[in-house]
This record gives sequence, C-alpha cells and structure tokens, in this order.
Amino acid sequence: MPISRTKEESAIRFPLFFFISLLIAAAGCTQTEENGSVVARVNDKVLTMESIRKHIDPSQQLTQSEIQQYANRWVINELLFQEAQQRGYDGSEQIKEKMEEALKQLTIADLLEKEVYSMADGSIQQSEIATYFQEHGAEFTLQENIIRLSMVVFRDLEPANQFRTAALGVDGWHKSLERFGDDMSKGVLSATDSSFYPQSSLYPPELWKVATAMGIQEVSFPVKTSVGYVVIRSLGQFKSGTSSPLAYVEQQIRSRLIMERRQLRYQQYLQSLRSKHSVQIMTAVQDSLTSER
Repeated sequence: MPISRTKEESAIRFPLFFFISLLIAAAGCTQTEENGSVVARVNDKVLTMESIRKHIDPSQQLTQSEIQQYANRWVINELLFQEAQQRGYDGSEQIKEKMEEALKQLTIADLLEKEVYSMADGSIQQSEIATYFQEHGAEFTLQENIIRLSMVVFRDLEPANQFRTAALGVDGWHKSLERFGDDMSKGVLSATDSSFYPQSSLYPPELWKVATAMGIQEVSFPVKTSVGYVVIRSLGQFKSGTSSPLAYVEQQIRSRLIMERRQLRYQQYLQSLRSKHSVQIMTAVQDSLTSER
C-alpha cells in the first residue's frame, strides 16, 4: 500500500522505530463507533474507509486489492492486540517502558525532521553544486558510454512524420511538441526531454543504434518500436573514461551536499540545545558534546 514520502524517509532514518509507528497508525484506524464506511470489524472495533485515507498518501488512488490487503493486515493486528489485552500484556511494565522509549524516539524523529533535516534539504544552491563538481571532478569519470536525448513516442506513423518536419522548421522541437501534445488526434503517447541514457537503459536496441549515429541537435526519422513510433533529438554523446557532464551527476552531488549539511546542522542544533539547558554527566568518560566544540 502506498505511503507518503515523509514516512518513507522516516523509515530510512529511524528503521528500529518505524515498525512501532506503523502499529500506532493501525491503532489510530480502530474506532468503536461506526462513523464512516466500515471496511472491516473485529468485535466492537471497526476499520473505516475514512480512517484508511488518513494514513496513506492523499495523491494515491487505492485499488480494491490494496484496500483488501490493508484490511487483512488490520484484522490480523487487531486479533493479536485484543488477545494480548485479554491476557494483560498491554499493562506490563516492560511494555510501558518500550512504548515510552518508542514515543521518545518518534518524537525526536519528528523534531529533527522539522528543525534540522527539512531545512538542510532546501538550502543547497545550484552554485554549490557547480563548485563541488569542479573540486571533485575526478570522482565523476564515466564508467560507460551515455547519450543525452529528447524523445517523443507517437501511436501512428503519420503524426510522427509531421512532428519531425515541424521540429526541423521554424517552430523547433519544444514549440512543436507543445502543439502536438495539445492535439489529442496526434496520438502522442509519451515525451521525455533532455534525459541521459546508458546503452542498457535504452530499449529497444535499435534506438541506441540510431541515436549514436546522429549528430548533435539532429532529429531522427520515426523509429518503429513495440510501443509506437519514436522521434529522437540528439543532445550529445559522452564516452566512457571522460568527465561526466554536470547535469548527469547533479542529483548525486545534491544528495552528498544534503548529507553534509544535515550532519553540520545536527551538530549545530545539539550545541544550541546544550547552551539552553543545564547538563551534567556523572562519569569519568569525556563528554562527546564538549569535545566537538
């Protein structure tokens, strides 16, 4: 079942507590009153369609199969939880301690997400990416040949030929694509602009043969494939062993800078908290926070 991007990122950062958070979310779907469209029931507890929607990515449309899977998991959890309650397991000191620790860690995760990580993620400038690329260029040598292409896939041959003629004319590629894309009768199935492809990712193989034989800014005749007629515009070829184009590794560099920025902001945030609170460590072991100053 689809879950939001935030939940996926939290699962990566805090894997030990993500399972517990799912249980908490499932518990939040349990209601004692039928105030929605009931999907499942275990004794006096019900799962409603409305409560399911609260715990999924709102941009996703659930299929009937996904709803069924969600309901099955909810029923299993509810059966096990109600049995545990009847046996008194939910009131044990061990469970209370685990829940307290889980709540603490989930709250910390939420704090760091809002006060540290989200701010770091949005702070990377394009100029920083360019500078990093210049200073670490040797790390971005291509390990295989790649090509940069724009492609449009048409359902039928005639519109594909018409598009090629227009793209070679005064309108150019982008205006022609906009015009053909707005006309449903032209049968544009898909379009990609200025994307990089190694040979292994360009299918069928005929596309690689056509693309590597083209000069830069050249527009191909329609290539017949199993999915339709493909028109290609070549934007450059880059050989294995040469320096990668910046655009090809931009996201990789951005990810590196984000991780560095997160670590820096995390340390700075800890120091700011320490300055606000009274902290004592009653041990001979050196305080790690103090040593980081």
